[in-house]
Amino acid sequence: MNTKSIRKPLLTGLMAVVLLAAFGLMNRPGTPDNANNVLSLQAPPFVRASAAGADTANGASYLEDEAGISAYTYISETIDLSIVRDEFRTIERETSQYIIGSVGVLSYTENYDPHVYVHTDGWVVAYYLVPDPASMVIDLLHYDGVAFTSNMLENAMAQILEAVFVFTFEASYYDFRYPNATNLMLIAEAIDFAGDDSFELDLPSDFTYYERTWSHALNDTDTGWGHESSSTLYVNDVSINSLTVSAPYKSDEWKLAHGALTPTPPPLPPGDFHTVRVSLSSGGWVPGTKAFGGMALVYQEAP
Repeated sequence: MNTKSIRKPLLTGLMAVVLLAAFGLMNRPGTPDNANNVLSLQAPPFVRASAAGADTANGASYLEDEAGISAYTYISETIDLSIVRDEFRTIERETSQYIIGSVGVLSYTENYDPHVYVHTDGWVVAYYLVPDPASMVIDLLHYDGVAFTSNMLENAMAQILEAVFVFTFEASYYDFRYPNATNLMLIAEAIDFAGDDSFELDLPSDFTYYERTWSHALNDTDTGWGHESSSTLYVNDVSINSLTVSAPYKSDEWKLAHGALTPTPPPLPPGDFHTVRVSLSSGGWVPGTKAFGGMALVYQEAP
């Protein structure tokens, strides 16, 4: 079993040697170049302006009420809403200045659609709702087992921006639920053999943790044998979630699940080592079958 560790110096960038989720190739403000697995969280300017009593007619107050984990960017040009309108699967709120709705992501079903806010002045914000776990940003369908080259929020933003011929952008992150949170950390593991694989978390006790959520996926592409494949995600040897794909199934069957660690089993307490493990069983025949497990931590660094 291959084990990976995240140890005490969370801020030093040593985690770059660990198999962690890296969100693409763009540098982001406040994120060290050698720590792409840790995303800095910072409120967008229009949220800070709203808190200061500025005009909220731009829809910022609506975001503060319904948005959870979010990614945002600003382009220095006017966005024609009539052009981007067709990129939305559904539209929930629309004015002459902005549109809010859901945007489909390639290969994912509708329940994984991020919500997107687009303003004529150049702001684009992609987000999941308040009840949704932060782990939903992990794009497991396109994870190669080494690093992430995309995430769900940036995928939705890219779809909107490509409609107005903007093909590169810099994304920043914020969690509207936790204004004091400073970081989002994502960790992932992939397995394509019968057995299990894991990583360890050692959470600094002087950090404040707002959310500990998980993601789990099972992919079976081998239809010729009619076998059943299954995967289980464990935290400290306690089963958190199980997935099964049984024949008959589609040629590229995916099962996905996300959730939060609840009081039973208890959330991951800081100051101790915790093992996150994903197992894979495929009726003795593994090629074409993969399982994935991941964690998302929203936290505040020590002052």
